[in-house]
Amino acid sequence: MTLLEEIHARCAPELIAAREHGQIAAIVSQGRTRPSTLTIGNGTVLEVLGLEAGNAFLDVIHANPAFRHVKPLLDQGRLIVGAQIVRTAILGMVPAGVLTQTQADQLLALGVEPDPVSVQAVVAAMEGL
Repeated sequence: MTLLEEIHARCAPELIAAREHGQIAAIVSQGRTRPSTLTIGNGTVLEVLGLEAGNAFLDVIHANPAFRHVKPLLDQGRLIVGAQIVRTAILGMVPAGVLTQTQADQLLALGVEPDPVSVQAVVAAMEGL
């Protein structure tokens, strides 16, 4: 979906006609996120999940050969939690019973950041620039 399509989908026609670019940018920005480059380590996992669930999660990472290259990243605090492969692995631990959906969501929330739309981007989209 283009920004112009998003503007038309989320904003009242009167607001668009009035060219209230600042208000339009604020409305379109609500809830927009993008993957972050935040890195996490063992300590962050324990802080977010708590000692019991965090240790269970880390035990799976450390014991499973499929995660042999993930282990040092966590140990060094360099695992990019917003990376798609990391997100997929965390979500895969829900049906496996390692994490609850809530716990997975808590970890995944670390991997997103706000992605606001600037007033300039709204102007450009509406003016066809």
